[in-house]
Amino acid sequence: MATCAYCHEPLVWVKGRGYAHPGGTYLQFCPACHQEFTAHPPALRCPYCGAGGVRDKHCARPDLSERQGRRAAWA
Repeated sequence: MATCAYCHEPLVWVKGRGYAHPGGTYLQFCPACHQEFTAHPPALRCPYCGAGGVRDKHCARPDLSERQGRRAAWA
């Protein structure tokens, strides 16, 4: 199972999009209520408080260091 290199949360494989957080590709942040969330497509308003101006915290990036270590062990 792949994990995110930034937040270490598990990622899922979505056909046609690649690796994603379980709710969407981007982990987003609301500066008004300080909630983190994922949505696909990315949200323009916070689903918790309704405030605009949500920001992308980071996109899903698989951590391949564990996988590369396994490959080195087989070499």
